[in-house]
Amino acid sequence: MTQDGGPKWKKSAVKMLIGAAVGLGASVAGTTLAGAPLLDAMGPSRLALAAVGFVYLLMAAMVGFGLAAPRAGAKLLNVGDAEELREERAGMMLSVVTMGAIGLVLILLALASAPGFAGPVPAGLAFGGLVLAIVGGVIASRAWRDRYDELNRQLGLEGSFWAFCLSWVLLTLWAAADFLGFGFALTPIDVVTTLAAMMIIGSFVAIGRRGMMSR
Repeated sequence: MTQDGGPKWKKSAVKMLIGAAVGLGASVAGTTLAGAPLLDAMGPSRLALAAVGFVYLLMAAMVGFGLAAPRAGAKLLNVGDAEELREERAGMMLSVVTMGAIGLVLILLALASAPGFAGPVPAGLAFGGLVLAIVGGVIASRAWRDRYDELNRQLGLEGSFWAFCLSWVLLTLWAAADFLGFGFALTPIDVVTTLAAMMIIGSFVAIGRRGMMSR
């Protein structure tokens, strides 16, 4: 057990470093394209929301790459081999669409026009995209609920549990600090960002607790 643990964690660490490098490069490219005036006008809360949305898009792109090129993708993603990617193709494709939709909607919200911010995205478009994504997610969840095996269903439940707990703790402390006058202002956009970010973290916690981060 001990002898196998080292190589597994080294493999996982290499994957994480590759993902971090890709993310850093894409972030630099994105901020360069956006330009300093827009980034300054967005402020910390909108930038944080856009960053979380970008993480979703990046994850969707990485999984999509793995499905398009299973041999190379198996080395990057947390799967055993290319054959496993092919077997899980349908479920993972749904994940690609879901993560991509969430990431796109979060970025649209971050760039949407609102009181005090003349964003490049109409407010109606951003809100309509959010509603459409939620409705589509509910329909897709009902349609696919019987297509996942017991492990994936359990991971989904555990990830949701951790996402809720982490969100509750963070938002409760943050809101309390705000209304008690400690200077930590909590805005509606911060709530959206926190919930979206905790969905990702909760999923990683659920996977990590089962030892699936070092496959």
